[in-house]
Amino acid sequence: ALTASSLCGVPGTMNMKVALTISFYLFSYSEAWYLPQVRERSPTRLFETAEERSVMGIPEHLHEMKVSESFRHDDSNVVVEKVSSSPPIFVLRNFLTTQECHHIMDSVSEMEPGQTASNHGSQQRKNSRVGWIDNTDEVVVRDAAKRAHDIFLSQQQCFHESRGVEPLQVVRYDEGGEYVLHQDGNRRLLTVLYYLNGAGETWFPLADSSSDNESTTPSMNDSRLLALKKCETLKPGQDGVLVSCEGGRGTAIKQGDAVAFYNYFTDSTVDWNALHAGLPVSSTKWIGNHFYHHVPFSAVNDLNNNEDCGTSESYNMRVHCGAILALLRILEASK
Repeated sequence: ALTASSLCGVPGTMNMKVALTISFYLFSYSEAWYLPQVRERSPTRLFETAEERSVMGIPEHLHEMKVSESFRHDDSNVVVEKVSSSPPIFVLRNFLTTQECHHIMDSVSEMEPGQTASNHGSQQRKNSRVGWIDNTDEVVVRDAAKRAHDIFLSQQQCFHESRGVEPLQVVRYDEGGEYVLHQDGNRRLLTVLYYLNGAGETWFPLADSSSDNESTTPSMNDSRLLALKKCETLKPGQDGVLVSCEGGRGTAIKQGDAVAFYNYFTDSTVDWNALHAGLPVSSTKWIGNHFYHHVPFSAVNDLNNNEDCGTSESYNMRVHCGAILALLRILEASK
């Protein structure tokens, strides 16, 4: 704060006042005392209380579905088909219209090179660009997030467009682009992946398309290494579940379809069977991702009842930085 005030040419006698003022903003906003706080979690366990685990994961009627069974969602054209039981994976047919897909692709204002690195420092995502659309900015995006939430999350998992689900991630892969094997995890309870231009393939090498029951949770100390080791001998189209826009192999999908899958077991431990890869493409591929997090009713009620709340951490940060910049501009104008 002292450095900022000196840069603005504020007299030395005002330095302490400036420092105290800006420090107050930094403290009060960074603490976000008015927002529901989430305590630190175990890196492999999403929820730690019985109450939290009771609303965790796949709703019972979806869990009881057998692989290849399907149903029509409400009175819409959306058909939900189960393609794997472990992890639970579903194909959503006709989830977006062609017009909605084009609207989403046209709405991404800025895209930057994909920079997802592995634990060894190598890039997992290749020949790709990534952009984001806030769920509150576009009706099409918000409606898609709400519709998927209503299908795949418990009624106790309340919907909040910018607290329980991340902004829509839009990814464009150019020729040769791919996303090697990875697990979404990181508190992301559910992933819904939209195929925006009818190109590309997603492979789940460890998915079980024959079993009707969840597999036993493996040891968390070994599960990641064992899962990756097992994948070394597996091949797309022969092992696991392959969702493909290319035709000729796997579960066929088209533009506007989506895939939804759970990243955690119902006991809240990471499901490494949810490892998946975006296979290399021979032409441009556009997809969108919605990542859902757990938000209890109490947290959203707190958000809705607090007019000062900014609805998301990223939004709050922008507001806080804007307030500090405004202070600096006022000080500069007064010199």
